[in-house]
Amino acid sequence: MANGKRQRLDPEERRQLMLQSARDSLAKYGAQGTGVREICKDLGVSPGLLTHYFDGKDSLFIEAYEHMAQQYLAEVRAIADATELSAEDRLKQLFRLYFSNEWSKDGVIGTYTGFWSLSQTIPALKTAFEKTFQAQRAAFEMLVQGLIEERRISVDSRTFATFLLVFLEGVWFESCLNPKAVDKEKIQAFCWDWLECYLAAKSASKP
Repeated sequence: MANGKRQRLDPEERRQLMLQSARDSLAKYGAQGTGVREICKDLGVSPGLLTHYFDGKDSLFIEAYEHMAQQYLAEVRAIADATELSAEDRLKQLFRLYFSNEWSKDGVIGTYTGFWSLSQTIPALKTAFEKTFQAQRAAFEMLVQGLIEERRISVDSRTFATFLLVFLEGVWFESCLNPKAVDKEKIQAFCWDWLECYLAAKSASKP
């Protein structure tokens, strides 16, 4: 929008561009360097325009995060809801999603950590993070419960789902921070091997 002839956008399109600009600015400048001026400068609009669409900077950040989180959750839920596949196949799809190039491309980790940093001083954003975690865990629990039933083992699905979520998030985070040091294909295979070993141990312990 900043260069050349500007295209006339409707209010919703302009609103979506502002949400995207907020995410892009966090990736480029971090939480400390991102403000209304930076967001609007990158978008090529006047800072005063933001107040026509949002109550303020915090409101923009909250909605930008929620929009990003919903996109992420939609992908996870699509896998969880694909009941025509076995639970094992759906979990393998989930692993591939976490290690995909789309989820680890440049800027993703910067945007995520920027939102997390802002959540320490914006209570509503911290609440949004907590709600996202609960929604993630619910989708994971659905997948885990299906796998437990397929393997006919006794495991607390909620605890297992919580651990698996935290485990995958941690590996994803490290693979984004150190992409050259982490071979995603090997790590993904290792993570699945670990899961199989855990399930085998639980199966062997059945009375």
